[in-house]
Formats: sequence, C-alpha cells, structure tokens
Amino acid sequence: MNDERLMLPLGHLVGSGRVRRGTDVVELDDRQYAVWALAHGSPHAVEKQITWQRDSIVQLARHAGVADAANLVQELTGLGLLAEFRLDSDEAIDFAQRHQLTPLMLGLGNTAAEPGRFAIGFLGQPVLHVDFAVYDLWQWSAMDDTLWAVCRSAAGVAGRTDEDRPGGVDAEKLLAGFLPALHPLLLVNAAYVDVSFRLRGVSA
Repeated sequence: MNDERLMLPLGHLVGSGRVRRGTDVVELDDRQYAVWALAHGSPHAVEKQITWQRDSIVQLARHAGVADAANLVQELTGLGLLAEFRLDSDEAIDFAQRHQLTPLMLGLGNTAAEPGRFAIGFLGQPVLHVDFAVYDLWQWSAMDDTLWAVCRSAAGVAGRTDEDRPGGVDAEKLLAGFLPALHPLLLVNAAYVDVSFRLRGVSA
C-alpha cells in the first residue's frame, strides 16, 4: 500500500478571495487565500512528479512569506477547502465517492506526430499534455456526480470494448493512476475539485 498522503484544494474561485464550495461561498482573508492558491501545486513539483502533500504546501507558503502557514492549512482543512487522504487506500476511494472534478478547458486531442500525448487548453493554445488515461477521465468527469463514478464508467466502457489502457478495466486502478495527476490539472486551472453536490444540496 502507498503510504503517501495527498492534499488537494477544493472549490472554485469566483471572485477576489471568494471560493465556492458546493453551493456555499467561503470568504477568505489574504493569508488564507494565498495558502489555498498555493495548494494547487508548483511547477517544480509537477516537473519532478513530486506528490503534493501538507508539508509541501506549508513549505511553499513559508517560502512565499506567508506567516503561520501550518495553522492556515489546518484552518482551510476545517473550512472544507483542503482535503487530505492516503493514496491507494480506502481513504482515496472514499474521497472519490464524495467529490467531483469539473473541467475548465477544452480537450484538444492528440496528433499523428505524438499519438500518446493529449493536449488540454484552448483553441490553438494547448496549455498542458497528458496521457490517454488522464485525458479520458478528465474530459468525461463532468458527466458523472463523483470522481468514483467517472472511474467506474471508464472501467465499464473499457471492459466492453477491450480497450488497452493503463489501469486496465479496474476502477480502483484507474483512480490510483489519476489522483497523482490532479495537481498538473489544478495548477494551470484546467479543472477544479469540489464536493459532490446536486441542486437540492451538498453531499460532503
């Protein structure tokens, strides 16, 4: 079992210091907002494929001059704007069952020159490239209520078509491969993670 713990920011920025979580809007002060923004990751961590953890956020915030970063991380966790869980565990599945991913960019697909790299961005302006497994879950994530449902749907399609993809047709393996790939998406604002909710309420 992977003992690494991943920490993710939750919610969607809707104004200066205002983050929508589910159907609620949380007002953050400047220091809280700085830490929440830094929780989306760093270019260095993405390049080196470093798992983004609580200590990663605290260290980056301190480097950015944010005082009392550890307590701010705890405050944001209490507000439901940061989530932490162990990878490759029941905690990860529980997280996926209670949260959803929403794309914020366009899927631009691949090219004949680079068939294994799929672009995400805007028309004529790719922002990042990912492999097919990540691209597939990302592009269909808005079709289901939870990230776990997205993985189950993708696994079902793969099972019916015998499509060869990393993780095979096992939803848990698809999830395990996708969760560490979230920060590259969040860092460039290609998607955001939120609690799973319907118009009638929030399931947190």
